[in-house]
Amino acid sequence: MARTRVLLLLVAVFVALSGCSAFFEFNAFSSLDKASTPNPSRYQGAGGLGNLQSDLSSPSIVDALKGSPSTVTTILTNLDSEYAVTSSDPSGAGKQDQQTAAILYAQLALQTSSGDELVNNIADTVTNNPSGNLKSMLASIVPADAAGDITKFTAMVNNLLTAEGVYIHLGNTLDPNVPPPGMNMGDVAQKAAVTLLMKTIFDASTAKVGSGNEITNLFALINDQPSNGLDTLTITDPFTNIKTDPTLLWLKNIFDAAGAPYPA
Repeated sequence: MARTRVLLLLVAVFVALSGCSAFFEFNAFSSLDKASTPNPSRYQGAGGLGNLQSDLSSPSIVDALKGSPSTVTTILTNLDSEYAVTSSDPSGAGKQDQQTAAILYAQLALQTSSGDELVNNIADTVTNNPSGNLKSMLASIVPADAAGDITKFTAMVNNLLTAEGVYIHLGNTLDPNVPPPGMNMGDVAQKAAVTLLMKTIFDASTAKVGSGNEITNLFALINDQPSNGLDTLTITDPFTNIKTDPTLLWLKNIFDAAGAPYPA
């Protein structure tokens, strides 16, 4: 399937989601207030998920977390330990609590590693100026800080891939008619679609250049450096047959929970 086809369907995804104004959300940070790095224990036990949901809407707290990757890692580890968000098996916690934790886990991973900005950039780029060229598309959507720093770029890609796995487990346990209370499922669907796109690009890179060098070569690609032929890379359309492909049932469930249509 050609690259252009992938982007056309991605446009369809975001146009569909943006039509659901009650569900669609951009996380544009504007506050310049400073906040201290929160203690990971704030997000454990009773009230922990509510605290995390509230704090992830605070630009100053998110900025503080961005500056402390070790704190973020601890919070993510604690969430997985308490709610088994990276496991396909339900934890001892209630099902809705586990689903809420999964959403917040992915949101935290993306917001603290430029992944959330990439999601917003994709929504803006592909709906306003879509391109069929993978290199130019990546160059236009990867945040400037990540495009110029291999460490930040690596963290962003890895967290997108991790989030995709969490969204898969979430979607596979999700009753589309009973989404977790208080969650913006349109925003979740938007992010889940982008993580699937990144996984598709990553897997195509693996097939092209072999395992172990995918991120290095993608970083080289967006910086006009030799990238082992990725400038000619064609990726398979990840959104084909969402309604019928059993491997995409997780994404269909998330879209259905958002009340959003999906590409036919």
